[in-house]
Amino acid sequence: MKFGIQQVIQAHKDHNDTEMFRKEVESIIESEQMGFDIVWTVEHHFTDYSICPDNLQYLSYIAARTKRLLLATGAIIVPWNDPLRMVEKLTMLDHLSDGRAVMGLGRGLARREYTGFRQDMSEARERFNEAAEMIVRGCEEGFVEGNGKYYPQPRVEVRPRPIRGFKGRRFMVCMSPDSFEVAAELGMGAMMFSQFPWESMVDACNGYKENFRSKQGEDAPPFVIADFISIDKDVKKAEEVARDKMTHYLMHVLDHYEMLEKQHFTEAGTSYQHYANAAEQMAEMGKEAMVEGFLAANLWGDPAMICDKMEKRRELIGDFETSGCFSYSSIPYDQTRSMMKMFAESAGDLFHSWERKIS
Repeated sequence: MKFGIQQVIQAHKDHNDTEMFRKEVESIIESEQMGFDIVWTVEHHFTDYSICPDNLQYLSYIAARTKRLLLATGAIIVPWNDPLRMVEKLTMLDHLSDGRAVMGLGRGLARREYTGFRQDMSEARERFNEAAEMIVRGCEEGFVEGNGKYYPQPRVEVRPRPIRGFKGRRFMVCMSPDSFEVAAELGMGAMMFSQFPWESMVDACNGYKENFRSKQGEDAPPFVIADFISIDKDVKKAEEVARDKMTHYLMHVLDHYEMLEKQHFTEAGTSYQHYANAAEQMAEMGKEAMVEGFLAANLWGDPAMICDKMEKRRELIGDFETSGCFSYSSIPYDQTRSMMKMFAESAGDLFHSWERKIS
């Protein structure tokens, strides 16, 4: 199993944008030297929640500064991008990096970002399903075409041609039941963010694996899970960072996505019914309970505690690979790199020792 870095590229209060990007890039270059296998970089727009509007452009730069690190879009938000251009850009990144590109696709959840792109959120699921199928097929065949409602596309050839297909290195964000279904249908691995205690995700994970096997005739790839990480030899210090910085990040998530406001998800129709229901449940739960659930889902503690948490999670949901987020809520970069190094030295060998289980 691989272990990697999740970059949320959240605006840093101690650095201007230029300085922050320089620090983020330096951290990723160092991560390759530390033994990390892959970097996943987000796409977000318009606010300090995340300031990476083009993860493919960013990863092209990382490709030139690294040699073996896999380069993953975590994720391209499909409705905000043209499917033909996405096939071209993914193929181009694959060529520039000698085959290190990894496809990650997502639907997007923030109303403010949909508004900025002049799009109706109620169309999100239909747009994603139509375009994602074109992207997956185009990256396999080297031709893109479509006759759907949103992306009518005459058949064109992609140049440069794909080096090889993306099968086995294509994923999509799965945080709702319908996303798991689409991922299984398209033969895509499931990417998730740690949000709730993993005991509550067992049925969804097992259902996806069974559906994938039914649709594709083979086992699904390991889950890719983005974990926020606070690691220190002193457990109390690790917990202090988690309760301060992870909680701050969670509050930013709730604000950016307007997660406690059910109405706008309801108005988006069936595309976001899962989130409308979740907003209602979270409002009833209260912020204190949400914080405790978020902390329980993510990884904090000393190296032994974190390895134990990952072993227990694997017993619950099966094989997974962690994409660890160490830079969030303006944690100083020297502390970020210290946590990365400690995690790589303690948990890296654990992931590399895991062999695929037979489902």
